[in-house]
Amino acid sequence: MSMDRQTIADNLRNVFLPWFLLIFGLVTIVYKTISGEPLFPVYDYGELKEYSIWEIPYVYILNYATRAWGTLLFAFMLGGVIAAFVPREKMKKYLTSRNFSSYILAALLAPAMTVCSCAMIPIFGGLVVAGAGIGPAVTFLLMAPAANFIAIITTIDIISLELAVSRVIFAFFAAIAVGYLVSLTRAARAVEKRFSGIKVQTDQDVQEIRESFSRKSGNALHEAKDLLKKVVPFLLLGLFIVSYIDAFLPPEIVARYLTGITGVGISAVLGVPLYTPTLVEIFLIRALLDMGMAPAAALTFLIAAPMASIPSMLGVASLVGRSLVVNYAILCIIMAFIAGSIYTFLF
Repeated sequence: MSMDRQTIADNLRNVFLPWFLLIFGLVTIVYKTISGEPLFPVYDYGELKEYSIWEIPYVYILNYATRAWGTLLFAFMLGGVIAAFVPREKMKKYLTSRNFSSYILAALLAPAMTVCSCAMIPIFGGLVVAGAGIGPAVTFLLMAPAANFIAIITTIDIISLELAVSRVIFAFFAAIAVGYLVSLTRAARAVEKRFSGIKVQTDQDVQEIRESFSRKSGNALHEAKDLLKKVVPFLLLGLFIVSYIDAFLPPEIVARYLTGITGVGISAVLGVPLYTPTLVEIFLIRALLDMGMAPAAALTFLIAAPMASIPSMLGVASLVGRSLVVNYAILCIIMAFIAGSIYTFLF
């Protein structure tokens, strides 16, 4: 009897806790959106230059922690729910087609992968080995870090809804365009030929294990914790660095070089070597926007940086070769520049 009660209690906890955290995080976002004020008090540090060197990162991180904790709670829990409830094997299955609809499907599914570009490398490799066409696999590889749910939700909260929506739209079309154009290259055909002979297990080869809603909910909490452990240390390190940029970078330099079409071009090129881990680029852009960076240049950076980061390209090159990586990197920079240019023209 006691064992049954313990099992029931565990099941209730597995179901209640992750969904409560998800809904609670959502409530903080909705309340802030409707009222214009945060649900709980926010720490305001005033002017960063008024603090000592060692105090600057502390007060900077404390400010963003009190501002963004609800958004991050919702984003990480949503990432955990998606990871636990969306079957990845079926993603691979439906990306094997050579039809253009596969590119659209890849771009639509990719935001579920709430990971950075480097973490996408093994997922990309799994898609290619599982038989996905190289074009849809590249689309998936690029779209996931550029417009995953955590990144977009945080962009809305830290920067603006307009830039977040623009980021999703331009990243969507850029990822599809790059994936399709890459698939037409000789390097892509060589990669598909190399992996076409590899036999992999499919859903028909193994018996599908059906998990209960309680088990999946518990897995969602576990996945959210895993995402937290992977992202937060780099996020804190990135905020540490950004705090000093915010405090000491002369605003006139930003206003001079990161505005207009020139700023769009610089952001497209510099986004590659200056890529930061997931979410950190959002806080960096927020600081640069406050100094005078043009929104179009910010959009360009937010697309180019996660799509064509140097660490990611090196890892992908080890799987599919340098030629294919060079092709998609150049295309990503061009697409980011086009996106920033269009944004400049429209807004």
